[in-house]
Amino acid sequence: MINADKRVYEYFTYDGFDTFGQPTLSKEAKGSIKMAVNIVSQSVQDNPLYKDSQYIGIVSPHIEIDDSFVVAYGEQKLKVLYVNPKGRFKQVFMKAI
Repeated sequence: MINADKRVYEYFTYDGFDTFGQPTLSKEAKGSIKMAVNIVSQSVQDNPLYKDSQYIGIVSPHIEIDDSFVVAYGEQKLKVLYVNPKGRFKQVFMKAI
């Protein structure tokens, strides 16, 4: 069921800092990741790691993903806030940047 909703998305990482010390996003995609992405209908407020998340992704447990990833989701870019590795699939909490 979840596999039917998965699509391939490109991802970017933060690879340095600008002159103001802010992290800069890589200009080229670093790779691709197969993920099912859904909008979080209720605000997640119980944990500061992912309280600002607007989207949740589901990936297979063997996929390497962490909070340095930025996923290209159509015209939007989604910053990975937190990855919950527990359970059959990894839950990826993201927010639009």
